[in-house]
Amino acid sequence: MTDAAISALENRLKQVTSRLEQVERQLASGGGAGGSAAHSAPATSSSGGAGGASSAYVSAYDALIADTIDKYVSSSSQIDPLVKQQADLVKQATTAQRSLLAAASEHSKPAANDLQNLLKPMSDLMEKISDLRNKNRAHKSFNWLSTISEGISALGWVAVEPAPGPFVDEARASSEFYSNKILMEFKTKEGGDLQRTWVGAWNGFLKDLRTYIKQYHTTGLAWNAKGSPASAGAVSSSGAGPAPPAGAGPPPPPSGGPPAFDSAPPSGGGSGKEADRGRLLAEINAVKERQKGGKTEGLRKVQDHEKTKNRKPEERSAVVSSGATGGSAPRATAAKPAVTRPPKLALESNKWVVEFQVGNRNIVIDQTETRQTVYIYKAENSVIHVKGKVNAITMDSCKKTGLVFENAIASCEVVNCQSVEVQILGSVPALAVDKTDGCQLMLSKDCLGVELVTSKCSEMNISIPGGPNGDPIERPVPEQFKTIIKNGTLVTEAVQHLG
Repeated sequence: MTDAAISALENRLKQVTSRLEQVERQLASGGGAGGSAAHSAPATSSSGGAGGASSAYVSAYDALIADTIDKYVSSSSQIDPLVKQQADLVKQATTAQRSLLAAASEHSKPAANDLQNLLKPMSDLMEKISDLRNKNRAHKSFNWLSTISEGISALGWVAVEPAPGPFVDEARASSEFYSNKILMEFKTKEGGDLQRTWVGAWNGFLKDLRTYIKQYHTTGLAWNAKGSPASAGAVSSSGAGPAPPAGAGPPPPPSGGPPAFDSAPPSGGGSGKEADRGRLLAEINAVKERQKGGKTEGLRKVQDHEKTKNRKPEERSAVVSSGATGGSAPRATAAKPAVTRPPKLALESNKWVVEFQVGNRNIVIDQTETRQTVYIYKAENSVIHVKGKVNAITMDSCKKTGLVFENAIASCEVVNCQSVEVQILGSVPALAVDKTDGCQLMLSKDCLGVELVTSKCSEMNISIPGGPNGDPIERPVPEQFKTIIKNGTLVTEAVQHLG
């Protein structure tokens, strides 16, 4: 290396050192570093208090919201009032997150319970955003509502460690599933520019949020290690809205996690559930104490006149039939009344539940998604029509009920049913029929490659296309089999009856 090259390298090092010293002085003075220097502060350096690198990530978040969320909220008002209502909730949720970031820039990380209370204002708003979509599944703006409700979960990155970035990527992928539908719908229709602006603003927020996290919170939300532990009041004072009321518990755990139990006794001492629990334990201990000498110790002996065999017929239990005489009369068990429950048709998480429908032949499920399943239980004299494509369908304990569906990705199962009909308009790779008496399957041309498994079934027929004049061909499924022993092995074949 020449002397000139070495001299040039020394000059560059001096310039870099001078620039770093300038940034350090700006951060120490509380003014923050301007331009690109603000973004060069280490993400993990939260020791500078509110005026250090931590305050820089609050300013960067403000810029992120101004560039994307404000544009998204503005365009939402031009699409639909319901979309605007959801956008207002999104604005409140991002404001709540901004206040949490401001609290983190001034305070150290709190205990787990306190952290849940800090997250509660934001998590409540996220739940409202999802509820708005679930309550309006038949609305014309369902794709818009779904785009946001799927992507809003990205705000939960503040509680994810040690890699919050991929968490945002997953939320963005779910959101783009619906936003792509919007873009395709308005590819050539009038108003496409507005829709592209709306989608671009929201997707831009999720993409920029991922970049923001990578720069400032690579391994999780960066707290100020030199500050005091954060509390719910720290967030409410930063403008995120009112703090949760005193004594409010943490929000429910994520789906799939174990439920949270409160092991502390109630404030009432021996009252309420704690007192009931205490009495129950006392009774159990008393029984154990009595039975130390044997299983029957402590139990009262039945006197001879109390025994059933020594009673007169009219004094015996009412379970004896009215026409019985003497002690040898058979006992009749009391018939249990049939349980009747109100009919149900609801979407629970990703499962459509159809239960206790009687005489309803106009049940239509049309707002379907590929990740959803359909479960039909104890339907009678009813017809269920499932439109679109779902993951799987199950009929359980149904009588004289018809099922019509278009497409299922995994399977269709019929269990414990009587006199049911299943018509497939599209395709399904697998059919399973178990413990069913009377089943009529009607297949389409696209469903001829289906794999059918039956067990303990009777009176089962399959109709397939291909007959003369376009009529379907009906074929029975064997229910009687013959087994012979050949060379030490069992050979089983279906019995064919000649007409």
